Amino acid sequence: MKKILETLKIKWAEYLLEILVITLGILLAFGLNSWNEWKKERKKEREILIDMAENLETNIKALEDDIEYLHLLNKSSEIIISSIYNSQPYSDTLARHFNISREPKNELFLSRTGYEGYKDIGLQILTNKNLKKEVLTLFESTYPRWFSDYKQVNGLYPEFDNYVVQNFIYSDDELVPLDYSKLLTDHFYISWIRAYKEGRKYLINAEGDLLNETQRVHQLLINELE
Repeated sequence: MKKILETLKIKWAEYLLEILVITLGILLAFGLNSWNEWKKERKKEREILIDMAENLETNIKALEDDIEYLHLLNKSSEIIISSIYNSQPYSDTLARHFNISREPKNELFLSRTGYEGYKDIGLQILTNKNLKKEVLTLFESTYPRWFSDYKQVNGLYPEFDNYVVQNFIYSDDELVPLDYSKLLTDHFYISWIRAYKEGRKYLINAEGDLLNETQRVHQLLINELE
């Protein structure tokens, strides 16, 4: 009887050991699988961070170029306004500035491709909660709010365009006034040229603020990658 009990104890111990080994194997496999999944998510997170950083680099360049272009347009506006206010005699060099000074803003496009890819993957992919908040605020609040204001400034105005058609001759990116002396006291024309200039000044300041915010979030992405 004693020998039978000893045999049962040994078999029971072997059974428990076998159960323990199987359990440890399952836990190890589960842990390894979780680790692999975590590594895959971190790889995907890094790809998303790179895409969004490149996305914002594109936007930074677009904003810088647009600000430079607005300054160029306003330089011509200043030349025309100065010529009119000081009753300077007409010069052929003014024809180019007459054309440039009445140009409305370009249509500005800011890329969202990296951000849309981030949304498709899932917002939870970013482990840095503060960075996630900054990215969401930029694309879902700051950009849309800015574009809402942007579209209302320096757009196309048919009334002024009709005036230009009636009072200027257009040729090779130049506008030659039919009666320059009349422009010197034409308050309608002067008011529109000044309005375009002031609208651009507003856009330059607004785009400067947007550029700074885009650069700030871009740096946060770079810091996270490093």
